[in-house]
Amino acid sequence: MGIMALMLTYVIYNKDTPAERQSADLVDRLVAAQVDAELLDADSPRGIQLCENYDIMSRPAVALMRADGSPMQIWQGEDSLPSVSDVSYLVHQ
Repeated sequence: MGIMALMLTYVIYNKDTPAERQSADLVDRLVAAQVDAELLDADSPRGIQLCENYDIMSRPAVALMRADGSPMQIWQGEDSLPSVSDVSYLVHQ
């Protein structure tokens, strides 16, 4: 698996917003592209921690994290979300 096992992609959203469905769909498409992705509510304890640690202010957001917890890439805001192919490329390179 190589690098794929060393990265995790978080898709962070606000519950009960139009972006919730869009975020869930993105996670499904990432998983189908063999990207280890997790849907994360921004108001959950883990979501709050991630947003505070990495200054994620806009949602939805996508955070591509290395195994050591350092961010490789963070996209914030509905207009800035990456394509599945962009994330897949970074994870599988």
